[in-house]
Amino acid sequence: MVYAIAQLSDTHIGGPNDGSGERLSAAVDEINAMTRPPDLVLATGDLTHNGTPAEWAEFRERLDRCAVPWVAISGNHDRPIAELAGHRSMEAGPLRLVLLDTSNDEFTDGDAEWLDAELGAWPDAPTVIAVHHPPFETGIWWMDCVGLRGAERLEAVVRRHTQVLKVLSGHVHRLIQSNWDGCSLWVCPSTSVTVAGDIDPSHQPAETAEPPSFSLHVYTGRGIVSHVVPVGPEADRNPIEANAPDFVRWVGTVQAERPSLFR
Repeated sequence: MVYAIAQLSDTHIGGPNDGSGERLSAAVDEINAMTRPPDLVLATGDLTHNGTPAEWAEFRERLDRCAVPWVAISGNHDRPIAELAGHRSMEAGPLRLVLLDTSNDEFTDGDAEWLDAELGAWPDAPTVIAVHHPPFETGIWWMDCVGLRGAERLEAVVRRHTQVLKVLSGHVHRLIQSNWDGCSLWVCPSTSVTVAGDIDPSHQPAETAEPPSFSLHVYTGRGIVSHVVPVGPEADRNPIEANAPDFVRWVGTVQAERPSLFR
């Protein structure tokens, strides 16, 4: 069973970058326009900039325009939002989706006990964990300075439970990938603004002019395939059939006959 999750992160409704709400809505429009829509939209924190009721209401209003269901976790900017507080888990098609609350910037012994028990209760379920902060050092020094305290506790728990296929996070405003043995770690880019990808430990903190984007994760039954999807003009589609009609016809015949996990 193919199951697709569109991951949004760090939308920062109400933040200092003008147009954050419009960029979120553009991402929702892109999701709604997909010819094979995702089954779920997952927002991994810093949904708002100040956690005010007005910002949270605007975020919900914009996400409610999604043609598919959505769920969200809290980021450090969302601490005042009571509806997002606490850990929880849910079924997501063939997956178990574990939603962690690290809005206080720390993964404690108590959090580790909860996660260990939750994963222990579903040992045979392929599992994805969503957490706002990347639970590893990214190399972007100034973002690591405001990273997750106690990340080693989260790593230790996940390494004990091999059904965890992927840990999805945000916080750093750019795509980053790592792994713990067979578990993939994925940091989602932001729809608000992108942080410069520079691992020089003395570089000047900076943002870039990269377009807003989100992630698309597809569980195939054999693993998870992940993509980055740009938002805005960079996402405009230009069919290649006009310039390569013979090629398009040929690959169509190949597609009709080849086995595929995506059917």
